[in-house]
Amino acid sequence: MKMNILVTGATGFIGGYLVRELLERGEFKVYCLVRNSKKAKPLLDLGAELIYGDITKFDSLEEILKLKIDILFHCAGFVENRKRVLLHKTNVLGTENICKLAKELNTERMVYLSSVAVVSGNDCVPLHEDLPYKANNIYGESKIEAEKVVLNYRRKGLNVIIFRLPPVYGEAEPHLLKKIIYLLKLRMVPLINGGKNKLHLAYVRNVVQAILFSLDDKRFLEGTFFVADSEVLTTKEFFTILSKAVNVPSPRDIPKILSSFLYKLPFTRKKLGFFLKDRVYSTERIRNLGFRPPYPARESLTKAAEHFMH
Repeated sequence: MKMNILVTGATGFIGGYLVRELLERGEFKVYCLVRNSKKAKPLLDLGAELIYGDITKFDSLEEILKLKIDILFHCAGFVENRKRVLLHKTNVLGTENICKLAKELNTERMVYLSSVAVVSGNDCVPLHEDLPYKANNIYGESKIEAEKVVLNYRRKGLNVIIFRLPPVYGEAEPHLLKKIIYLLKLRMVPLINGGKNKLHLAYVRNVVQAILFSLDDKRFLEGTFFVADSEVLTTKEFFTILSKAVNVPSPRDIPKILSSFLYKLPFTRKKLGFFLKDRVYSTERIRNLGFRPPYPARESLTKAAEHFMH
């Protein structure tokens, strides 16, 4: 008998990959919580069942209580670092509603996708899961509040797995790669600090495999877990891989005095700052439970970038 799965954020990037993998395995009946029928049509064509609702409005979710849901994947969220009210509404209130739904459904497991942003304000390298909450921006603050909600429901008896993700890339990824490749083509990406700073990312297929790996192991029901690629790239490697994949020149290294000047400008400080800090995450905890990301970072990044050429 197939297990019944509910996925929020199924029309989004990670949620979409997760739904496709679940359906390809053929072991699950997959329900997708959606708002936009046009965006959801590809999921319907793949064989998913659609449920229309809004995570920020619990009364729109009450029809789901008539179903038996064995596992709930909460992938929905607002990921941009703007609009504090919308961040709170979607990431905090929405997560509260989904936790409440999972508790009332008595699901066997709920998987919640959190973010490394909840501890990224700490200075140590690599970051690890036991650091105190400290965010760099309002997105991170919203994810801290959301994670606290999830942990509160765990204390109430909800079986929940918490994954903290770094920036996630992959084919058709709509945020990080799309913007960077556009700027690379315009020759508007400078190489800062000689490209020496470290960048730890997660390929979307590695994230999906980690999620599915966790379902049969009760040890995932305690603590939180970083999920990231096995390899840590330098920013020079990162830009070189992307440039080669889309057939444009690699970024030029700019003099230290110029990078210092650009970093002082309000418009460029945030953008340059992302590549001036070592962003590395310890994956020892999930590795100790036996998970190894099956997709290597360099090949995956190349494949993801080449997708934008089609």
